[in-house]
Amino acid sequence: MLVVPSVTGARALRRRGKRHLTAAWQDHVGTKPPCEPPLLHWRLLEALPPPGSSAEERCVQPLRDPIVRGIEFGAGCSLQCRVRVPYDLAIFDGHFPAIPIVPGVVQVGWAVGLARSHLQLGGDFSGIAATKFRRLVQPGMSLALTLDHQPGSRQLRFDYSFDEAVVSAGRVLFGSADD
Repeated sequence: MLVVPSVTGARALRRRGKRHLTAAWQDHVGTKPPCEPPLLHWRLLEALPPPGSSAEERCVQPLRDPIVRGIEFGAGCSLQCRVRVPYDLAIFDGHFPAIPIVPGVVQVGWAVGLARSHLQLGGDFSGIAATKFRRLVQPGMSLALTLDHQPGSRQLRFDYSFDEAVVSAGRVLFGSADD
């Protein structure tokens, strides 16, 4: 079932998790008989796709990436964009079902993935020089992401911000493909 949570529903999702929210919905639609698994698969979306569209077909695929908008390139090898955390990321099924959060390693992976596709970041990942995770990243959050890659230094700097406050930041190191 494709569902767009209300503001109250999104708040409940962040506080108690998808299982709590969908259990309440299942009680309302009468699909939760005792001792039987749920009959419905719930997919939480920001907006319903047009019926019969390819977007509707993609709703059955697990989500692993944020919704990226407004990519702007800066001086050198840098960019800024907005990333929105989908309500129904696959990682939320296990991290953590009761209070869904985006793990730090996923945030680093998103930054590296965007840098590889938009800043032509090359080389093999060799480590994380520094990271600081200051605030939980949860479903529905819209974050500003800044990436800065200095090819000579073989590192990528990233920071995610929410309402002008840094949520997480770090430096990721890369070696050459020959190292």
